[in-house]
Amino acid sequence: MRRTVVTVFFLIAASAACTAQVSVEGALFFDRGHYWVELAFRNAAGGDATPRGAAPAQFEITKLGGTAERFRPSKVEIVSGERGGPVVVLSSGRLEGRSCYRVTYLAPEADPVVIDSICDPFLVPPAGKECRNKAFFRKYVAGAFRKDGDAVDLNRFKYEYDFSDEKASSSLVLEPRYRTHGFSLEPLFEQSAVAYSLPGKGKTPALRRALSIAVSKAAWVRDLRLSVSTRYRYDRSAFDFAAGDSVVATRSVAVEGRVRFDNLFDRVNRHCLSVFKGVDCGFGYAWYQSDRDGFRNASRFNRTAPFANIRATWTVLDGFQLSYSLQSFWPASTGDEFTAFQSVRFRLLLRDALPAQVGKAYHPDVEFAYDTGKRLPLFENEEKISIGFTFALYPW
Repeated sequence: MRRTVVTVFFLIAASAACTAQVSVEGALFFDRGHYWVELAFRNAAGGDATPRGAAPAQFEITKLGGTAERFRPSKVEIVSGERGGPVVVLSSGRLEGRSCYRVTYLAPEADPVVIDSICDPFLVPPAGKECRNKAFFRKYVAGAFRKDGDAVDLNRFKYEYDFSDEKASSSLVLEPRYRTHGFSLEPLFEQSAVAYSLPGKGKTPALRRALSIAVSKAAWVRDLRLSVSTRYRYDRSAFDFAAGDSVVATRSVAVEGRVRFDNLFDRVNRHCLSVFKGVDCGFGYAWYQSDRDGFRNASRFNRTAPFANIRATWTVLDGFQLSYSLQSFWPASTGDEFTAFQSVRFRLLLRDALPAQVGKAYHPDVEFAYDTGKRLPLFENEEKISIGFTFALYPW
């Protein structure tokens, strides 16, 4: 299968002898939020020794380090290689970034063939001796922003024109991820322009800043990724009224459980041609409050809202990405028995498809966005139709 030259890859050669003197080269590939492993089988003369009729049961993937998790690929496929000869492609939604893997091939009537180690290229430390400060930054700071296959939580900078508010605006989202002892810690900072439709005031622009901190725990149960998280969020919205700006601060605490289905799509994902990622659904409960008198008269966290949401991202033909998110709320004491908020994103993935300009690392993506509905914590009508340039900040 022909892949574009922009595919990020890292090739590690590892020989393993069996009765037929077969050597295997392993590579971990990453593109558009999708990871897969490619194996090239060669005999002693350098010719093709690809096993025919290979099945997922014949391969075992071991994640090195930590708990040494073991699993089998969801899909095994033999495709034409770019460097001559076919290669064996192992697909699994469990493959992640910042990791190294060992692949064991259980050859029929022969000794097992072990390929060790196949690593994310961004995990491998640079050659040579580092000073202590540089090593600390690479391991604990930059590492928290690296891409690990999640296509729905993007750190980004965006400059766009908002048709609903008829003006240009910018937004910034920073959401690093730190992992320790099986838990993920995710601080967040977000600044964006929002337009609300307030009762009696019409369309009102606002500048929203948000700070939050979340702690989550995830585990695999067969082919499903289950997770539970707790998040505290502080929002500060500055409304642009004719009589002057008015600031509303809100606070919320939410507990959420989520089921992710990425691994169930391995059999239909075809590398960059059609990839479903970030397919999941969640259910949770939120407690929230507002500190502005007359806007949402509320004592501390006395308002509650059960919620549910679904998300999905589909990348097709290597350069077109469509994302959809639906959030449903059942807020108490707002006068609404049910509210919903929908987000649609359509992106032209240009960063790796166009040559880098002089003095610039990469091109931005072009993104069309449409948001509409009511959501936590203000539950006021929002609508946004915009097009702009998005710089995804992965990997750093």
